[in-house]
Amino acid sequence: MPRPEDQGPIEKSLDILAEKSSVLGPNIAGNGELTGTEDLVIKGSFQGHIQLPGHTLLIDTGARLEADIAAAHVLLRGNLVGKIRASGRVAVSSGAQMNGDITAARISIQDGAQFKGSLKIEKGAG
Repeated sequence: MPRPEDQGPIEKSLDILAEKSSVLGPNIAGNGELTGTEDLVIKGSFQGHIQLPGHTLLIDTGARLEADIAAAHVLLRGNLVGKIRASGRVAVSSGAQMNGDITAARISIQDGAQFKGSLKIEKGAG
């Protein structure tokens, strides 16, 4: 893990989010419909639909999702096959893998990330 002084804004926000959110741990596997009214960190695997209106989803390193996601913000460090629709920001970190489409008001993809799909900038997409 990089030292705090070497971290960029995405990494810093991910670390803060991980400390203050509900967490599906690395040994949890789920499928179906997941809805919530708070920020969420997924470290395990999930298949289905995720709805977090007005909140942030962090798909952490090592997580594997096959899902369609609607949230305010999505931060991807792990592996996602599916679609993201966000009213705010989507950030794909270096080392992340995504195969699918992103629609969001703001999108960033760091060097080293693997992405296959389409991008659409749309205000208030979530």
